[in-house]
Amino acid sequence: MGLPPLQDVGLGPARSLATRTDPDSLAPLIAAEIAERVWPEQTKDPDFLEAMSLSVRDNVRAILALFRGTLRLADANPEGAFEFADLTAELGIPVSELESAYWVGVQSFWRLWFERARTEAEGDGTLHELLGPPTHVLFEYIIHILGAVVARYDATRAEILRNREDRRRAAVNQILDGEITAVTQDLEHLLGYRLRGTHLGVALEVDERSQAERALAGLVAGSGARGSLLLLHGPGTWVAWLGFVSPLTPEGRAAVAEAATAGGIPMTIGAPGTGLAGLRRTCVQALDALRFRRRFGGFPGVLWFSDVRLELLMLGDEVTAHRFVRDELGELVTDDERAARTRETLLAWFSTGSQAAAAARLGVHENTIRQRIRYAEEVLSEGLTERRAEILAALRLRQVLGAPGRDTD
Repeated sequence: MGLPPLQDVGLGPARSLATRTDPDSLAPLIAAEIAERVWPEQTKDPDFLEAMSLSVRDNVRAILALFRGTLRLADANPEGAFEFADLTAELGIPVSELESAYWVGVQSFWRLWFERARTEAEGDGTLHELLGPPTHVLFEYIIHILGAVVARYDATRAEILRNREDRRRAAVNQILDGEITAVTQDLEHLLGYRLRGTHLGVALEVDERSQAERALAGLVAGSGARGSLLLLHGPGTWVAWLGFVSPLTPEGRAAVAEAATAGGIPMTIGAPGTGLAGLRRTCVQALDALRFRRRFGGFPGVLWFSDVRLELLMLGDEVTAHRFVRDELGELVTDDERAARTRETLLAWFSTGSQAAAAARLGVHENTIRQRIRYAEEVLSEGLTERRAEILAALRLRQVLGAPGRDTD
């Protein structure tokens, strides 16, 4: 069987007791208990203590006004309680602590009310009359006011975070645009990220912030980075930075690579950089690598800028790049199987530095490698040894661009 509507609760003798009870004499006692049990440190600040005390006072006044019948629940509007909700949100105090304070306050209020009711029961009214209906009214009020206060807290907190995110985004964009050139403590505090040291830029291809945050948390944990910074770059693209105290070692890079692969999210990674200039440069590199992969495809989920740096350098003019590939590779530029196998062999040979290592990489006999290299020397007019660097660059570009079209003639 449910409780009766609040307006149907007969307060009787409790109304008289509430009329004789001074809310401003109860409030300090309740506030002191909340301070001791919930916020022993924060209430050492006189401004915080005053704001909390005003919240308690307004809540106690509202409860006793309900007991007296001079206030309707729908009209309860304890301004001090809402102002205190704003303050706790601004200070970043968890909402769970705010809720705990209310329940400690209820316990304290009810103990004080019970003492008065027990004394009063010896004269006017039974203990049941003085406690039963007020209990119902009190909990209806707490349910009502906690819902309103928590909603106020959430709205204030969301606005604070939104404003802070806007300020962080503006500051990062000013850094990237070169408008901010000096590191200050205030700037680092706003960003929540140390700008001194080494930065590693990462471009993440995910739609939701939560996905980007999880991926970034995995990178931080796996790489040993001291901090991170995240920024929405565009639809489906997030830019992040990992911060390191010292230059990134080969072991550190390997740890980043392992963590990035384990995350299973497509990303591109720039080269490490120091200071604000390094933060800007590694971001540009990560985004350049991202655009490169989107344009040409065929690359792994985690792509490092260093792996495609040469291609990016030479692809400022694709038509010219195609012509370079055709001129350097000659007959080896075509799509037939023998040309493809020869290009694969040359890349393995140039990359490993020996025919034996190339054979091991490709899983073929070393004699096969020698035969393919001999064939390449026959079809390349200027030979392999004279233009090794040019041929290697052409082979890498051919991997990306495919066979040159007629428009490159």
